Amino acid sequence: MRIALIWIALLPALALAGGTPGMDSDTRQIDQLHHEFLMHWSTGDADSCSALFTEDGMRVGARGDIQHGRAEIRAAYIKLFSGAFHGAKVSGGPSSVRMLDSGYALWQAPFTITPAQGPPMEGYGVDLMKKVHGEWRILESHPKLYPPPPPSPPQKP
Repeated sequence: MRIALIWIALLPALALAGGTPGMDSDTRQIDQLHHEFLMHWSTGDADSCSALFTEDGMRVGARGDIQHGRAEIRAAYIKLFSGAFHGAKVSGGPSSVRMLDSGYALWQAPFTITPAQGPPMEGYGVDLMKKVHGEWRILESHPKLYPPPPPSPPQKP
């Protein structure tokens, strides 16, 4: 029992260090890329976020906006970070990586955006990954926000 508790306590540190048992090198690299993405997103760094995409990458934003290529993706992040999500932070939940074929993978995970003001927003991201010159990059990104919960019914007196 004590060993199991120690193991559970160490899992987050092992994941960040890339040492989760059973996780191959490609999966670790993909998870690390997304960890970097969350850090860049939370600091409003459009250049670093867009640099994680392939040159011909595509992003279908949470509200249906579509960008093709790194330059359009960068411009979309600049608009996002200077507008509605200025000062917002994002965190991710447990992810999964499915290797599809040589050089391609599917990554997905839930996320939470905490705006500078207002309630947190929950969503889910799905990214098609491509290995380019030995490094994983986002080929297509599909983040989606869940609809806000319905208002609570009024209380009867």
